[in-house]
Amino acid sequence: GLCEAEQEQMRKILYQKESNYNRLKRAKMDKSMFVKIKTLGIGAFGEVCLACKVDTHALYAMKTLRKKDVLNRNQVAHVKAERDILAEADNEWVVKLYYSFQDKDNLYFVMDYIPGGDMMSLLIRMEVFPERLARFYIAELTLAIESVHKMGFIHRDIKPDNILIDLDGHIKLTDFGLCTGFRWTHNSKYYQKGNIFTLFLFQYFPLSIGCYSKKQHQRCLAHSLVGTPNYIAPEVLLRKGYTQLCDWWSVGVILFEMLVGQPPFLAPTPTETQLKVINWESTLHIPSQIKLSPEATDLITKLCCAAEDRLGRNGADDIKAHSFFHSMDFSTDIRRQPAPYVPKISHPMDTSNFDPVEEESPWSDASGDSTRTWDPLASSNNKHTEHAFYEFTFRRFFDDNGYPFRYPKPSGMEVCQ
Repeated sequence: GLCEAEQEQMRKILYQKESNYNRLKRAKMDKSMFVKIKTLGIGAFGEVCLACKVDTHALYAMKTLRKKDVLNRNQVAHVKAERDILAEADNEWVVKLYYSFQDKDNLYFVMDYIPGGDMMSLLIRMEVFPERLARFYIAELTLAIESVHKMGFIHRDIKPDNILIDLDGHIKLTDFGLCTGFRWTHNSKYYQKGNIFTLFLFQYFPLSIGCYSKKQHQRCLAHSLVGTPNYIAPEVLLRKGYTQLCDWWSVGVILFEMLVGQPPFLAPTPTETQLKVINWESTLHIPSQIKLSPEATDLITKLCCAAEDRLGRNGADDIKAHSFFHSMDFSTDIRRQPAPYVPKISHPMDTSNFDPVEEESPWSDASGDSTRTWDPLASSNNKHTEHAFYEFTFRRFFDDNGYPFRYPKPSGMEVCQ
């Protein structure tokens, strides 16, 4: 056992940890604890920005959602779902949530800043992936989805926009707003409301990026349709009974896009795309001029098929055993292996791997007069919404003075001044 001096030292360490825990537990979170550095993306309900925590100078990705829009569009269930899953997730394949909190106008998610950008941005730049690169990403995506399924959840919205690339070139999943499962921590009635189609249709915003070729232009158009059903399984769109197999359909669609240069069901409008997905038996074609390996073609067709025939019925091991992955060793830790593509990151606050967006003023309040009291009953479509965001607050406790895991410290402490 420990000697008396070592025991005393251990008591002091544990006392300090308990003190830190209690202090953080009591502290009220608000946006003044963070300084906005740069906008990373703008969506239908708010924005994601790179932010710096004032006291620790740690960098985070901070998602801000306008309560008014979340309520008016009946998306409370999806926001709660994302908060629940990110709070519960504790593995390397999922973006880590550090804090969630709210004020009278907005909801805030404070998460890992993943500086390599998203998979869609990389697809736009590269147009088509070499099969070796596609194999690596699909292998990692298989493991990431497997980790979500092991938690008891179905993602339902796996797409390149929701796959982030970390500083070492490995992937992380984000955006769990459409995720569903069987172990909710909130009243289940909030997860039963709302129509999944409301998230797919009529939520567009322009993508601020230059498109230099016809193929890039097509992909930019697809990327600018927020909520496009390009990657959604037909059984989900048809609102039939669906299982975790719907996520493996999305993997097949993404592999097709990586190797062909555009998604298989691309159409001018979400409605037309939706019809193509539903009628996949007649609309899924690999262009004759695209020369894929027989293994890649076989995997795509075994993932993009009827749910009862789809690979993955016996779990992720079905996919891992496919011949497309003959050169991958799933018995080793893929995240510890060198990635075939490592993003260029010149400094901790580098945002060059994200599409440029039009900057708004820091912490702009799109809801108008910031002194106005938020009326939780203002939306005619939401009854009893005074409880809509109950228990939203979350804090992840640290042993490392509040720094994210493997956080690259800023070279100067002036960033938050």
